[in-house]
Amino acid sequence: MQAKPVDKTIGGVTFEDRFAHLQDDTPEALEWQWARDARARAKAESSPNFGRVRDRLIQLGDAPSIYVPRKRGPYWFVLAQENGDTVVRASAEPNGPGRTIVSGRAISEIHGGGELMMAWIAASPHGRFVAAGWGLDGDMFGTWSIYETESGRHVLDTPAVLYSGARPGWLPDESGFWLDGRNEEGLHYLRFVPVLAGTAERCEINLPEHLVEAKHSGLTPQVSPDGRRAIVVTEPHEHVALVYIDLDTLEARRFLPESFEGECDGSWVDGDTYVARVNSGEPKGRVVAVPAASSQDMATWRELVPAGDGFIGWAGIVAGRLYVGDFVDVSMRVRVFDLDGKLLETLPLEGPGSSPAMFLERAIRPTDVFAFNHATFTRSAVLLVHDSETAELRQIGHPKFQLNGVEAEQHFAISKDGTRIPYFVVRRSDLAPVPQPTLVHAYGGFNISMLPTFATNFVPFIEAGGVFVQASLRGGSEYGKAWHDAGRLFNKRNTFDDLEAVAKALIAEGISIPERMAFQGASNGGLLAGAAIVYQPHLWRAVAPVVPVFDIMEMLPLTPATAGIRAIMYEDYGDTENPEVARSVIAWSPYHNIKDGVTYPAVYQVFGEFDVGCMPFHGRKFTARLDEANNGDRPIELRVWRNTGHGVLDPETSAAYTAEWLAFLMDEVGLKAADPSVPCSKTSSARA
Repeated sequence: MQAKPVDKTIGGVTFEDRFAHLQDDTPEALEWQWARDARARAKAESSPNFGRVRDRLIQLGDAPSIYVPRKRGPYWFVLAQENGDTVVRASAEPNGPGRTIVSGRAISEIHGGGELMMAWIAASPHGRFVAAGWGLDGDMFGTWSIYETESGRHVLDTPAVLYSGARPGWLPDESGFWLDGRNEEGLHYLRFVPVLAGTAERCEINLPEHLVEAKHSGLTPQVSPDGRRAIVVTEPHEHVALVYIDLDTLEARRFLPESFEGECDGSWVDGDTYVARVNSGEPKGRVVAVPAASSQDMATWRELVPAGDGFIGWAGIVAGRLYVGDFVDVSMRVRVFDLDGKLLETLPLEGPGSSPAMFLERAIRPTDVFAFNHATFTRSAVLLVHDSETAELRQIGHPKFQLNGVEAEQHFAISKDGTRIPYFVVRRSDLAPVPQPTLVHAYGGFNISMLPTFATNFVPFIEAGGVFVQASLRGGSEYGKAWHDAGRLFNKRNTFDDLEAVAKALIAEGISIPERMAFQGASNGGLLAGAAIVYQPHLWRAVAPVVPVFDIMEMLPLTPATAGIRAIMYEDYGDTENPEVARSVIAWSPYHNIKDGVTYPAVYQVFGEFDVGCMPFHGRKFTARLDEANNGDRPIELRVWRNTGHGVLDPETSAAYTAEWLAFLMDEVGLKAADPSVPCSKTSSARA
């Protein structure tokens, strides 16, 4: 693709954009994109590793167990995988076969077909109804569909904004729920959705900018047990209880004092008191009881759990007990307290480990019984249910997969500014102590922690004799708010420095060498992959950015459709219409810092055709500029999956999606995948 340079000025910064003509979906740009896509797909599928990796990933398809049942009334509700379909199921027991209320396939057929993503479910307080949030073919705006549990009857549909993480706030009498929305100016409001026949309509509750800034992506209203009040909490990556609402008068005010900075999220104890984990003024966090009536006066708050040796990630009330989850050197701990803050027990958990569901939710969602999943790097997740009365911690079933003869060790690297950066090394215990093919995975952003969990996507790499490394870089929340702040906005370069420190530590320890080392990251981790390509080409043989953004000066078109996604991105990258931000971003945005005459790593990029947040134009521009600048002969591939968004959920499609980039990386670092049809002595599976 020939360059057509133009000068642009954004935020007062003028720069040359050599491939601006690939920004829009013009016939020329799309023709070139699809030609490169066909080339990338053909290369991936011709790999001798592709078929074996794909088939092994299909075997491992349900290993993540990210769906955890929640009890509401007499039912346990769960999203489950069943014969390649995602279903909403209600059961009398947490592991019971139960009854399917609705399936993703059935919804898809009703709405004309397509790949359906079932994102969330939210059951009503007594279990009479369940709301299912879904979207078709990568559509992240989607729909909430409401069903009656007992009969499976479809009650109604209402629009959803799935990417925002906003959930319904059910009223205690199950007559309806409050749901977040945006007006034409992009400001938030709450609208009431009646569910029971005869339920009166309620006026919308407008949330002006001084209460809820437009930059916040989504809001979940948490309704008090008496139904008279609600606390509105931001979603999805940072949880802040911003607004208190009197649901009788529909009057809204700030919940927190003006001076509060940080997160505040928890659950109601009763109609007057809210219990929350907070980290304003205390980086490690603490748990407090907040009187709703005087919530803006911190002098009336009562501390229940002081700051300790861990970094508190979530807390909430379930069945009269306070559950607190914190991270101690990146491994999850769960403690149980009474409502006066007295420690009752610390749950016995294998470490290092974490909960895949809590990793995604970062909060305790409404439930009558505390249940969570727990996994380690070498064991897939098991469901654990805690009885608040007897203190019994019950394991439901057995892990489906166990990596035998595989060990996980924690190491630490020292970043450029002296900060200690944790990373885990996962490898077969029989490997010789010489440099081995190594695959590093990291994220480093948006307050999201990279925690120990079963590395499903990387099992074929480990089984083949490769070393898998998961790094916890600044920008996440592994060490609290300060860790997040140190890797975002004007500090974003710290994340890149942290990755470089880990790579250099792996080389210094003799674990790997640059010729045998690869990096993979997705979404914000895809941006990090772009930084690895541009700033650290000498450290990596191959890099796979999955659904990344590369042009941070123009992340997304400035349209109403992208307003919510831009709000999320601004939190970590900043708004380049601001001159100070623009001057900072132009210095580190991967696309704008590709240099001519550099030997770049092999690259396999992955995009979704309809991804609202990480649009394929990033890949077009980045690929064309790399082609132009590259002084080496390693392949630069661009793959755009049709009819998909920010990833895929269908098990077989997901296996192929991952197998393409993983086989590419394995080829480059010299690994041969094991035959999945031959039992591997290093791996076992157990029936639940």
